[in-house]
Amino acid sequence: MVSFTECFGGLFSKRSTPKQIEPDSAIGGLLQSYPANPVQHPELNPELSKIASNLETIIAFVNPKSGGQKGRIVFERLKNYLNRENIFDLTKGGPKLGIEKHKNKNDLRIIACGGDGTVGWVLSVLDEMKLENQPSVAILPLGTGNDLARTLGWGGGYNNESMEIFIKKVIFGKIVKLDRWSIETNLVYSDQNDIEVKRSSDAKDKLPLNVINNYFSIGADAKIALDFHSAREKNPELFTSQAFNKIEYAKNYSKDLLNRSCKDMLQDITVFECDGISYLDKLKTLNSHSIVFLNIPSYASGKKPWKNEDGFEPQSYSDGKIEIVSFQTADFMLLQIGVHGDHITQAKKIRIKTASPLPMQVDGEPCFLQPSEITIELKNQATMIAASEENALISACIQTTCSYLCCSTNPDTDDEITSETEDEDLFDVF
Repeated sequence: MVSFTECFGGLFSKRSTPKQIEPDSAIGGLLQSYPANPVQHPELNPELSKIASNLETIIAFVNPKSGGQKGRIVFERLKNYLNRENIFDLTKGGPKLGIEKHKNKNDLRIIACGGDGTVGWVLSVLDEMKLENQPSVAILPLGTGNDLARTLGWGGGYNNESMEIFIKKVIFGKIVKLDRWSIETNLVYSDQNDIEVKRSSDAKDKLPLNVINNYFSIGADAKIALDFHSAREKNPELFTSQAFNKIEYAKNYSKDLLNRSCKDMLQDITVFECDGISYLDKLKTLNSHSIVFLNIPSYASGKKPWKNEDGFEPQSYSDGKIEIVSFQTADFMLLQIGVHGDHITQAKKIRIKTASPLPMQVDGEPCFLQPSEITIELKNQATMIAASEENALISACIQTTCSYLCCSTNPDTDDEITSETEDEDLFDVF
C-alpha cells in the first residue's frame, strides 16, 4: 500500500493540468472529459498512478437505476479510475459473479453504489459465499434514506462530488465492524393464555428480509410506509416526482395522526422479552404506537431516535447490542427538531409474539405480517469501510486546491446532475 503522505503530499504543490481522455461513452452530454484512468494510462495521470496498485484491489457494484440518472453517471465516472473489468452493473447478474472473479485479491475492497438495499444485497451475497478473507465494503450513496452510508461517514447522497477524493477515501478509510442481526418469524395459530389470535387474508407469512443491517420497526411508522408503498403499487404513474411522493406521505401521516388509527395498534403484542426480561408492561406504560430496533444511530434519512444517557451504554453498531425505542405517532414530526424516542432498553436477543396482523418494516421494506413469534439475535459482523474525519479534512483541502476537472465545479454539468440527486427524504415533509 502507498503511504498516506506519498498519496497526498504532491497534491498541494503547483502543477500543470494533466492530459485528458474521453470516457467510453457520454450520457446525454452530462459527461465531459475526466482525468486519464491511472491503471490503464499511468503516464497521463502521475498523481493517481502512485496508488494504481491499490486501485487494482477495488471493485465496484453499481445499481444504475438508483437515484434517477445518478447510477448511470457514477458507472461512467468510475471507468476513469478503475479497470473496466472491476466495475459491475448489478442489474446484470448481481454481485456474486464479480466477487467470485476477484475474491483471491489481497485486501479486496468493494464499493456498493446504490441505496441501503444495494448494500444489504452485497452483504447477503458475501454471507452466502463464506469467503475465508472477507472483503471490506464502502458505500457510494445513491438511494433515498442512505442511513448506513450516513452512519459510516459517506454522507446522505452523491451530489457530483469528486470521484478522485471518494476513491482515496476508500483506499485510506478506516476498517470497522458492523453488527448484523438475524430476524426469524414463526406463525402463531393459538395462544397459551387463551388470547384470541386473529388472522387476515391481506397479511404476509414472512417478512421481506431476514437480516437487519439498519433497523426493524413495528407499528405506526411501518403502517405509514406500507400505506405509501401500497398506493404507489396501485398507481405507479402518479408517483413520478419527489414532491408528489412527499405530499402523499404527509397525507398518510396526517390521516393516521388525526384518526388516531395507531392508538391501540400494539395492544396485540402478547410477549416482548429482551434478554429474557419482559418489557410488556413498559410498552403499555409508554402507550407505544411504534417500536424501533436500532442497529445504527441514523434512522429515516438521518434522524437520531436514540440519545446516549445515564443508565445505558453508548450506542455502537459493533457492540453486539441493539437499541430499542418507543414512539407515539406525533413523535415522528418532532424527530425533525432533534426530539428522541423513549428508551426501552439495549439487548442482545429479543423475542416478540403477536396475536393479530401488524405492520412491520425491515431496513425500510414494509409488510403486514400475520400473528407471529419473532426472534432477533446477532448473526455476524460485516467488514465495512468508514470515511474517517482525517480523510474528510484532507479531502476538503484537495477540493479547494486540486486542478483536476473531477475535483472542480463543471458549470455545464452541475445543474443537470444535481437536479436528479436531491435526497427523497419523505420525513422532511413536516
